Amino acid sequence: MTKHGDEHEAPGEEAPRDTTDDLEAGSIRALIRKSSRMEHEAPDLVAGFQRKLRKRSGGKFYADGWSTSKEPPIMTYLITSLLMLAMVFAAYAVLRPLAGESITVPMTPAPVRVLPPQRP
Repeated sequence: MTKHGDEHEAPGEEAPRDTTDDLEAGSIRALIRKSSRMEHEAPDLVAGFQRKLRKRSGGKFYADGWSTSKEPPIMTYLITSLLMLAMVFAAYAVLRPLAGESITVPMTPAPVRVLPPQRP
């Protein structure tokens, strides 16, 4: 089998070109050029969705301002983490005195009665 470009031809002649390949390549190049000119940042759809949902639900969803704000609520995170840390220390302070020395447990098994006692 010979490929399209491998055929023997006269030195001055060019192989006939397929115009459909040229059209496809041209359209692909045009799409690539168009996409490279497009803005690289995607539009923010979340804020619009949250606003619309808050309006339609009557403030039931996303009514608080901090969940929809652009900046993270650093003070809320800080206060929450400090409260959690205080709870961990309180649990440690309460449970630490309960941890005492271990006691020895006898490891001998108790006798087992397999047959019920006989009545005289």
